[in-house]
Amino acid sequence: MLYARVSSKEQEKEGFSIPAQCKLLRDYALQQRFEIVQEFIDVETAKTSGRPNFTEMVKYLRKHPGIRSVLVEKTDRLYRNLKDWVT
Repeated sequence: MLYARVSSKEQEKEGFSIPAQCKLLRDYALQQRFEIVQEFIDVETAKTSGRPNFTEMVKYLRKHPGIRSVLVEKTDRLYRNLKDWVT
């Protein structure tokens, strides 16, 4: 499972673009012989907020309990603050 997220144009400019994250994670999965069964991507802008694909990923994980790993470029891709992490 792969999850990528950007929340600002600055992040994209700093090398954290969705394509850069996905390439890094796919390369890592290949090196480690991990199979990526699904990819979830969220892009947040000033006009849109929320992470609909994060929610879909959580639903997918609940339906597929055999999935043991979610690859992310940095753990902050999974949560924005401690409250998000706990819930």
